[in-house]
Amino acid sequence: MGRKGNYWGDGCNVLSDQNGRKEVEIVGKRGVVDRGFIDGATRFRPDGLVRLSMVDVQQGDGLILETPSGKVIFIDGGDNQLFARHANARFPKTSDQDPLIVDLILITHGDADHFDGLSELKKSETDARPEKRIFIAPKRVYHNGIVKRPTKNADGRDRKESEMFGKTVKVNGETFVVDLVDDQASVPQTERNGPFNKWVQTLAAWEPRVLQTTGANIERRRLDHKSEGAFNFLADDNISVELLGPIAELVNGEVGLRFLREPPDDANLMLGTIAPPSGGSLSASHTINGHSINFRLRYGNVRFLFTGDMNQEAGQRMREAMPGAAIRAEILKAPHHGSADFDMEFLKEVAPVVSLISSGDESEAKEYIHPRATLMAALGKASRTTPAIIFCTELAAFFKVLGYVTDPEDANRKVFAFERTNFGISHIRTDGQRVLAFTHSGKKFLNEAYRFNVSATGEISFAAKVVKRKAPR
Repeated sequence: MGRKGNYWGDGCNVLSDQNGRKEVEIVGKRGVVDRGFIDGATRFRPDGLVRLSMVDVQQGDGLILETPSGKVIFIDGGDNQLFARHANARFPKTSDQDPLIVDLILITHGDADHFDGLSELKKSETDARPEKRIFIAPKRVYHNGIVKRPTKNADGRDRKESEMFGKTVKVNGETFVVDLVDDQASVPQTERNGPFNKWVQTLAAWEPRVLQTTGANIERRRLDHKSEGAFNFLADDNISVELLGPIAELVNGEVGLRFLREPPDDANLMLGTIAPPSGGSLSASHTINGHSINFRLRYGNVRFLFTGDMNQEAGQRMREAMPGAAIRAEILKAPHHGSADFDMEFLKEVAPVVSLISSGDESEAKEYIHPRATLMAALGKASRTTPAIIFCTELAAFFKVLGYVTDPEDANRKVFAFERTNFGISHIRTDGQRVLAFTHSGKKFLNEAYRFNVSATGEISFAAKVVKRKAPR
């Protein structure tokens, strides 16, 4: 029949329509991806949706956002091959001559579990299996401007926490990072840690393809809450973006990011009532986390808030620095994999309907007890509605029991094994008013899914039971 339409974000070609069902082929950005039958009463829409997927990258963050017109944005990418594996399955049939154009790669901050996996996209190009390869051409790369140094200086001495990001200045007892760059390659190779060196090499390898495909070089840009125009390319999709962090300050004529401190080990931290110890130790990890790129994206009535690894101190400072900032959102990417280092007042102001948590426990080295029980309870308490939705990649994954098998590292040893048969990806789709939030499961054709509407004033109404209607002829 050849009729075309869009069914909640999936392009469909109708091949036949008889006996109460339609035979359709599902069309993705890179062509036909599946074929099957749907209810004959199914109705299609002419336009696309905003589609957000939180990919299960285990311990890390990796999200893919697609706009109604088909623009693609990668937000972080984990630190292993899982993000690339999802991307090459989602966007098949790419090549060096016909790559996937990625309109933006946004790296919220420079921890390896948020961007090292993006280099796996380049590595996949040499995989012998076509279905495991993906070729991309990123038009833009945005980040927070901080480049991590190696843990040791050139003389072999351990770097101090305050030396991990290059030049700093001290004003009124506060330390500020001022060695902020647009192009991470401008930092000498010996002053970049391993993941940053790999990333600089990856971008250099992509550059000729981007130039050939788009006619321009990759736009490399540092963002803070005062940056302007970075998201103008989304205007024709009627998508607006408000930058909320990192909070930059002018220090002796230079733009700086405040060095944050080690938080107290106290469950009341989330209340924001416990001040850091006087002269408390500076923390490189809390600084780079706290200065994640935070932004609110709006499409129609529906708002998404992306937080990277924001912590309590950063959340509190954001509210103080921008008391009038609008951070209320229906969809919240929960901060820092569900860490206990969060700001309760920040969550209450957001008042999410759906909270998305990306966490994993694939090794002892990456065991941080994420998500924390206090954070899960706080998200429930801060949620705008009852019911509220909290999706966690780690909890949505499914493991099949294999029983005792031979240890792959020791042929003389048996281990009790599980196989991950379903990764805990979470999806959001919206037309700007209606929202569909769902995950997959370990059982075929079984999903956990919720639908709700968002009014122009942010009022939420969950959808009633689906009623089938006959499609117009």
